[in-house]
Amino acid sequence: MGPNSRSFTDKDYIRVGSRYRLKGVQIKIKKHLIHPLYQKEHSFDFDVQLLGLFRGLNFGKTIKDIEISDGGCDKYIDMSGWGYGEERGDYNHILQQVRIKLVVFELCQMVDQPWYNGTLTGRMFCAGGGRGGGPDGGGDACQGDSGGGAVSNNRLVGLSSFGYGCGRGVPGVYVNVSNPGIISWIRQYTVRVRVPSPSRRRERSFNSAWDLRPRCRFKGPLTNAR
Repeated sequence: MGPNSRSFTDKDYIRVGSRYRLKGVQIKIKKHLIHPLYQKEHSFDFDVQLLGLFRGLNFGKTIKDIEISDGGCDKYIDMSGWGYGEERGDYNHILQQVRIKLVVFELCQMVDQPWYNGTLTGRMFCAGGGRGGGPDGGGDACQGDSGGGAVSNNRLVGLSSFGYGCGRGVPGVYVNVSNPGIISWIRQYTVRVRVPSPSRRRERSFNSAWDLRPRCRFKGPLTNAR
């Protein structure tokens, strides 16, 4: 999910097409696919799943797909979600977005908190953790933001996974979706789609009802969990 996509997920359905958390079209989930190596070397290792839907999505003005990164990323990422605005807060009703700065992985490994302490894996990267947003990238994700897309250069680079509280100065940890072990798994369940004819370019649809269908070239080399 990127800043241009609008989707809220419940265990039984997703909502699409609205920036409001409790609005938008409901589409029932047919199947949850959890990565088979989830929790392999860490409680949040391979923290990613795909959703099989009962029908495909019709892409247009308010429902858009996003390319998965080939591994490149700027020093900032854009994170979006309906999670808490502050620790021990409540869900936001309108989709929020914040620009946060990447944190050097080796420094993130040194954080003296559970799930850090040299245990992070190559399927992860770190960003944010500061208080508030702004041009310095000092914001953070929070409870309820898990699974939200981290975007750089209009490509999906990660998914919010876990952290230590919210805005405590501890970086949040994200799933690196361009990692070979993750992108190759996504490829097993996603489809490539031909470019539509000029007369149909304004709105695209997929016959396959799998969510998170990348159009990319697959170049790929919290006190509480959020």
